[in-house]
Amino acid sequence: MSELFDSLERGLKQAVAHANNTKKARTKKIVITELPKYTAAEIKGFRQKIELTQSAFAELLGISTKTVEAWESGRNNPNGSASRLLQLIDANPEVLLQELTEPVLS
Repeated sequence: MSELFDSLERGLKQAVAHANNTKKARTKKIVITELPKYTAAEIKGFRQKIELTQSAFAELLGISTKTVEAWESGRNNPNGSASRLLQLIDANPEVLLQELTEPVLS
C-alpha cells in the first residue's frame, strides 16, 4: 500500500494494543515555563528593538494600539497569551518579523 496507509495502520494497531493494555503508549513529558511578567520599560524595549511604532507593534500582535500604550505606560500589564508572545519576541524577534510580515518592494 501507500506510505500514508502503512503509517495509519501502524498507529491504529498501536492504539488498539494500548486500549487492550498489551502495549504501553509512548509519551513525551515537557515542562512549560511560568508566564513571564514584563515591565512597561521592557515592553517598550521589545518594540524599539524591532523598530516598530506602537501602531505597527499592535498590528503585529493582533491587539489595539491603546493596549500597547497602556502596557508601555504601566497602566495595564499583558497576561496569558500576550505574555507568552512577548516572551517569544524577546527570545527571537527576527523570526516573528520574518514569519508575519511581507517584504515591500520599492
